[in-house]
Amino acid sequence: MHASTMIRRTRVEVDLAAVVSNARVVRTFAGTNLYAVVKADAYGHGAIAVAQALERAKAASGFAVSLVEEGVALREAGVASPVLIMGPSQHGGEDEMLAARLTPVIASTDDAAAIAAAVRRSGHPVEAHLKVDTGMGRLGVPVEQAGEVARVAARSGITLVGLMTHFACADTDDPADPGSMTRAQLRSFSEAERAVTAAGATIRIKHAANSSGALLFPEARFDLVRPGIALYGNGRWPDGAARIQAMRLLTEVAQLRSVPAGGSVGYGASWRAARPTRIAILPVGYADGLPRRASGHAQVAIRGIRVPLVGLISMDITIADVTDVPEIAVGDPAVLLGRASGGASISTAEYGAWAGLSEYEVTCGMSKRVPRTYVGDPP
Repeated sequence: MHASTMIRRTRVEVDLAAVVSNARVVRTFAGTNLYAVVKADAYGHGAIAVAQALERAKAASGFAVSLVEEGVALREAGVASPVLIMGPSQHGGEDEMLAARLTPVIASTDDAAAIAAAVRRSGHPVEAHLKVDTGMGRLGVPVEQAGEVARVAARSGITLVGLMTHFACADTDDPADPGSMTRAQLRSFSEAERAVTAAGATIRIKHAANSSGALLFPEARFDLVRPGIALYGNGRWPDGAARIQAMRLLTEVAQLRSVPAGGSVGYGASWRAARPTRIAILPVGYADGLPRRASGHAQVAIRGIRVPLVGLISMDITIADVTDVPEIAVGDPAVLLGRASGGASISTAEYGAWAGLSEYEVTCGMSKRVPRTYVGDPP
């Protein structure tokens, strides 16, 4: 049997047309270029498939990832658009980064020194973006050091063409609040720009806005925006914005069984039937991305009806109470996440709330043992 043969019916379905549509909506709101953030395998959706779809549809002018390996994988898949390596895991991969025509981000003096050494080895100059820390407190050159780092870069054969930062609170700040953290970061970013320009750098591209920044803070849009979670139809959106959740988690009813009143199912006998109950065995569990902590809270949509999962979610199996689902049969589709028939859809936010997870954790947490299938034909 070939290793890629799919026998098990549990799968993650990704709607590429939805991803492209979401990107176009964000780009329309922002009125700028868009670099699609496809790190962490496009938040679990499949970086290569997502990037190829966005590039074919001309819905993104570039891409942003975290790891050198992620950027190299895009290049090997034929993605030709600019790819920004946002780090911090680029040390030791500078030569590979330059060879693959990936764009480095300088976020410290050590970054500048390592990239400068790679430039000397290659004999070719490189264009890079400078990241300044305006309040996130993780990566980035302190604003007061930005000018000096720009001068060091210039002396090392590095041409700084981009200036960037990252917001800490854009997904929770009130866009109408002039005293918000986001606006304080924007003021610091302006200081950094003045310092870098005074140091002689010719910045062509300024960017700061993540998904919430792009959609909710017009003054944060600059020359391009870097949406991540919004591409996949999740996160914080303006009222009335047309978004489509791109991911679905589906399986099929594997068995149907009857449980008498008082009977139990699953480990620990934590659930007992209050009435004679019909249950459906579903071949999906916490090894697939359905968190055990969701036990007692999660639901599934079968034949357009949302029904509860009962008992503890186990590694490979979960159980649904389908007593009130008429004409249910083995093989019926079961939707645990995403669009379903009859208005029974389950959002990423709700799925996460069952286990105390963020939307990011939900999609990134879909196991690699669950095959990704792709639907939608992006125009």
